[in-house]
Amino acid sequence: MPDDRRERTRQAKRARILAAAGGVIDRDGLDGLTMQAVAAELDCAVGTLYTAFASKADLVAALQGEAVGVLEGSLQSARAQWEPELDHLDDELAALVELVAYGAFVAAAAVVYPDETRLVRGMLGDAAPPKGSDEARRLLPVVLRLLDPPVNRLADAVGLGVLHPGDPVTRALTWLTALHGVLRVDGLGPLDRHLFRAGPLARGLTDDLLCGWGAPRDDIEVAASHLDRLAALGPLAPPPEPPL
Repeated sequence: MPDDRRERTRQAKRARILAAAGGVIDRDGLDGLTMQAVAAELDCAVGTLYTAFASKADLVAALQGEAVGVLEGSLQSARAQWEPELDHLDDELAALVELVAYGAFVAAAAVVYPDETRLVRGMLGDAAPPKGSDEARRLLPVVLRLLDPPVNRLADAVGLGVLHPGDPVTRALTWLTALHGVLRVDGLGPLDRHLFRAGPLARGLTDDLLCGWGAPRDDIEVAASHLDRLAALGPLAPPPEPPL
């Protein structure tokens, strides 16, 4: 079999397995994802899965990569909606609005894309694969892809003097992991819906971090008013645009 045909066959097989794994997650949640459950979904032997994925960790890493891709596509669609509004602002205010909007996007995506969000949270919060393993080598680029949007927005804001100088990667990782931690309190909503409101808590967290990194509180409040205008343009976490 020619190499290109063999690769297409391999990729098609992986895609079928990933689709079946997604079906298991839809039905049983992430905790219900096992190699046996995926094999049952495909009506195949468990060993067949191991010809495409070396382990469950390898399969989950691939699912996490797909989840990041969905969130990337949603953010790109959202930013396309925001551009007309941002184009009317000066560069400094537009940079701050984009930061506030990114925090709001993460909160909205947790509601619109719950499975993808759970996979991302697992990637950020669960035990990492062993250093130097194949799983670790495959996972690192996925984590960096997830961090790219906030890193770029934070670096732009520093370059424009909106924020004090600081490492954008460290800030992005701090921000994103903190946001996902705050958003977990939604599960406590039935206990007290006034106290455990993840959206307002996430918005306050973003404002406080940006203030700590040098943005004046008054400017953040102005940016928040523009966020309300962006939200009126369409969903903050819209469906990704279909590929051309």
